[in-house]
Amino acid sequence: MASVIQIANRALTKLGAARIISLGDDNKQSRAVLSCFDDLRDDELRSHRWSFAMRRTSLAADSEAPAFGFTYAYTLPADFLRLDLVNDEFPAVVMDNYIGVETNDYTIEGNKILANMAAPLKLRYIARIEDPNQMDVNFREALSCRIAAELAEDLTQSNQKRELAWNEYKQAVSRAVRTNAIEK
Repeated sequence: MASVIQIANRALTKLGAARIISLGDDNKQSRAVLSCFDDLRDDELRSHRWSFAMRRTSLAADSEAPAFGFTYAYTLPADFLRLDLVNDEFPAVVMDNYIGVETNDYTIEGNKILANMAAPLKLRYIARIEDPNQMDVNFREALSCRIAAELAEDLTQSNQKRELAWNEYKQAVSRAVRTNAIEK
C-alpha cells in the first residue's frame, strides 16, 4: 500500500538523504517534507488533468444570489482544486475584455461559482486527493520528484543535485501525461 511516507522517502532517496519513519520525526528531512508536502501535492494536482482526480457533481443554487453581475451562486465542493468543465463549457481565457465587464456565463470567486446558469449546475473538477492509494502511480512518482527538486538545495546544498532532480521531475511528468493521454 502506498503512503505519504513512501512518497517522501522516494524523494529523499533521489537526493541521497536519510529516509524517515514519520513526518513527525525530529530531523531536518521530516521537517522539510512536512513543510511542503500538502502544498506541492495540491499544486501537482492542479497542474494537469489527472484522470484519477477528476470528479463530477451537480450543484444546487445557494439560497442567496450574488449582489450583482450574476443570477446564481453555487458553493464549490470541499475537495475542489481546479475547474475542468461547467455544464458543457470548458474554462476559457477571454483576452478581449479581461478588465471590464464579465463576458463568461460564470466565474469563480472564493469558494463559489457565480453564474447565469440555472440549477442544477453540472461541474467536473480536479479534486484534492489525500490518500496515496487513490493516486495514480505515475502521479506519485512525479510528486516524489517534485518534492526532491524543491528540497534539493536545503537538504544537499548542491545545485547539481537540484538540477538533476528538476530534470527527473520533468521526465516523470512527461511520462504521466503520456500515460494519461493513452488512457483517454
